[in-house]
Amino acid sequence: METLLHRFAILGLGDSSYAKFNFVAKRLFKRLQQLGAEPLVPLGLGDDQHDLGYDAVADPWLDNLWKKLIEEHPLPHSVQPLSSNLPIVPRWSIKKDFKCLEPQKNLNNFQSLFYSTRKSHEFDALVVENSRQTDICHFQDVRLIKFKTEGQQYCPGDLLVLRPKNLDWKVKEFKNILKDNGVNIPDDTVIKLQENDQKIPVPEALKFHATFQQLCEEYFDLLSIPRRRVFEVLSQITDSDLEKEKCLEFCSAEGQQDMYSYTNRPRRNIVEVLGDFPQATKNLTLDILFEIMPSIKPREFSIASSFKRHGNEVHILVAVVKYKTNLVKERVGLCSNFLADLKPGKRVTTWLKRGSFKFPSTLNVPVIMIGPGTGVAPFRNFIFEICDKVSSPTDLLLFYGCRYEFKDFLCKEEFRKLSNDKKISLICAFSRDQNKKIYVQDKILEYGELVWQALDKNCYIFVAGNSRNMPQAVRNAFINVCIKHGNLSEANATKFVETMEKKNRYQAECWS
Repeated sequence: METLLHRFAILGLGDSSYAKFNFVAKRLFKRLQQLGAEPLVPLGLGDDQHDLGYDAVADPWLDNLWKKLIEEHPLPHSVQPLSSNLPIVPRWSIKKDFKCLEPQKNLNNFQSLFYSTRKSHEFDALVVENSRQTDICHFQDVRLIKFKTEGQQYCPGDLLVLRPKNLDWKVKEFKNILKDNGVNIPDDTVIKLQENDQKIPVPEALKFHATFQQLCEEYFDLLSIPRRRVFEVLSQITDSDLEKEKCLEFCSAEGQQDMYSYTNRPRRNIVEVLGDFPQATKNLTLDILFEIMPSIKPREFSIASSFKRHGNEVHILVAVVKYKTNLVKERVGLCSNFLADLKPGKRVTTWLKRGSFKFPSTLNVPVIMIGPGTGVAPFRNFIFEICDKVSSPTDLLLFYGCRYEFKDFLCKEEFRKLSNDKKISLICAFSRDQNKKIYVQDKILEYGELVWQALDKNCYIFVAGNSRNMPQAVRNAFINVCIKHGNLSEANATKFVETMEKKNRYQAECWS
């Protein structure tokens, strides 16, 4: 036992688009070694940016761990390892088709499945405007959506959180696939979940009575991309040897690339997968549905309005996700299309949350903001909140990027006016308006002297936007500015930026 206490294994789950990728796992691994502990296997660093997600690292790491444990602590001859394909034991038991002795509030068709679990901080926001910000001819539809609140206060950097509902046509498609395969569950079937012997807690929203229609609209994420667990379950309920073989192949470590090519690459969703495996789908039951259908998760949006300027309104910028893959049907994003369909007068249950950005409350030093596309949202909030304290436009430097000046420059009139009124220094990168593509990182280098003057005054830097390439390219641009205009060596320039990050004067909030 004493030996075991000094041995350890760590698998970190992170996202390599962030500067502190798997920081906790790395720090813990190093600290345990410093204290004299010995790792059983090398540190595993799962990366959500990998094509196969965390599984790319987790699979071989787990195999290695079990082999090492068996080597060092062999099982008795009479004991055999459990099969990796154990029979399904549903997490919850289901009561259905019963008559409620007491009426449940959330069975009202006008109320949400989550009504009974509504928290005190949640409130209904009324849609007052849903306007397209990009040119009608532009491929990308970006909306500025304005909600009327009930007086809730918020600060720069805060987030608006909401839970979308499934699109009507997707709910219909899901029900049709079930019916076509002989699974008939009436919309008004009343369902209640209970813990079984595994004692896995029932989600709070499902502790109350709900109809199957409510589950289809508000709980099951019908546009989710299936993970390996789905195919493990389908392999056990299918009547087809061919389907079983394919599912087991997808579940194996060797079949991960094939599963990626089938699901992730074309973005094939769970409903379409059920259509491709009819001999498994026909054997679906309600309890099995809860094993394979993930729940719809709340979505977070940077607030693009200022409480000081806009009062009892909260604004968000939403890029509507629609794109093509090698599948015939267009791919769509659940939340963005749900929001795009909202008409003025509709109400949505929302709540506020602190974001990761910590903006200064005064302008005693300059603030540099880099926000291409919808990444500009938190900066619209901050600028309107603090612009009356600006003494010079160099106090607020906004680097904004988009493709075309006249097609997808978001909130153009507002930012132009702020610039003309000497409230901000607006520096734009329109990547497709000329033959050579120009991005925000190029503009940082172009305005290097101005940027260095801000850096030399111990400024703040905020970066928001897509996490793919932009954050690292922007960081490198700042390092190059320090080298060229600050006359620092590459090592000292890198250390300069790292010190800003440690002191929270260089902050990034990016998403994939």
